[in-house]
Amino acid sequence: MTVRTRNRLITFSILAGPFVFFLGLLLFWDAEPLPPVPPLPNPNGYDSLVKAGNMVSNDFDDYDELSPAKLSELTNKDAEAFQTTRTGLQQECRVPLDYSATSLAHLDQLTALKRLAIAVTAEGRLAEKENRTSDAAKFYLDVIDLGNESSRGGIILDQLVGTAIEVNGVSHLQKLVDQLDAKSCREAARTLETLDSQRQTWDEVMQQERDWSRRTFTGIRYGLVRVMSRNSLNKVYQSAEQKFDAQQIKTRQLIIDLAARAYQLDKGHPPANLADLVPDYLKAIPQDPLTGTNMVYSP
Repeated sequence: MTVRTRNRLITFSILAGPFVFFLGLLLFWDAEPLPPVPPLPNPNGYDSLVKAGNMVSNDFDDYDELSPAKLSELTNKDAEAFQTTRTGLQQECRVPLDYSATSLAHLDQLTALKRLAIAVTAEGRLAEKENRTSDAAKFYLDVIDLGNESSRGGIILDQLVGTAIEVNGVSHLQKLVDQLDAKSCREAARTLETLDSQRQTWDEVMQQERDWSRRTFTGIRYGLVRVMSRNSLNKVYQSAEQKFDAQQIKTRQLIIDLAARAYQLDKGHPPANLADLVPDYLKAIPQDPLTGTNMVYSP
């Protein structure tokens, strides 16, 4: 072998090395076997929730501007939809994933869920306007529950919609804290604590997202999609995780506020620290999802 030939081979190896490595990544990106698709519950509460959303016949977008009489008229007309909602929330829920990159049917389901969340929120606003604050709190807890259950087992898009629904319920319930009696605060804190403990974790959401992508973009397509859209996907994932964590913090702060309000009404003074709330008002001190340490409380 001449020196010239050897130099050409060395140059080719240097230039071809990254290409070979890149091709190997594409070929073996999804070499690890996929876990089996989890079976859907039967009955699936998700189906009931979507059905309820499609049953909502009235436009509740301007519920804050409607009189109690008008709100009552509209909610009465959709009483069957609300009953179907409660049935769905009592059942095990899981998003029935469609392994298609362009599933218009699933987008329609998400639209129905958002419509339903607004309608249940309108129920809460009606209860507020009629000075039924305890009932209003229960409706807003239903909205929060809806946000969690409608995204269970889904991908990031489902979680983003679920988080937005939870934001709505938490923000309305937060405004009610100072109007609730001790019993209502204590019950709401315990219910919300249970809902928060049962939410899916961000790691579960990401695993579901990865599994969905591998089943939707099979073989080498998965590697190509990941490599070509890596930067944009990472930004989406980061933004979604930040929203997930931020809302979890707000929800846990609301748990603390409700428990502290109940404590103050019972004892005549605020708790000195979060430990005072355990175990009579809280099962455990809420943790900050970002640090893994106890949430901060200021009397």
